Amino acid sequence: MKDDLPTSKRDLIARVATLELLATDLIHILWQVSPTAMNRLAGDAVHDLEIGHTRIALPVGDHQRERLYTVLQSRQRMLKRKDVDG
Repeated sequence: MKDDLPTSKRDLIARVATLELLATDLIHILWQVSPTAMNRLAGDAVHDLEIGHTRIALPVGDHQRERLYTVLQSRQRMLKRKDVDG
């Protein structure tokens, strides 16, 4: 039984990494298809992050707030245009 748990964690990590790579590839393709729309979406991500830092604190624990900021920062980071031609 102990061997099943580490295998499932490794499998989960591999699946998450695969999804992150697919999302990154999709974002790269969308930048090529519609740079204007992606600039708007990236601007929205920056705006959402700013709102998250300036609004009244959510009535949840600090760990939940940190999780929200991490998600918003990841979204902002992923939507930045990469200067890679592919």
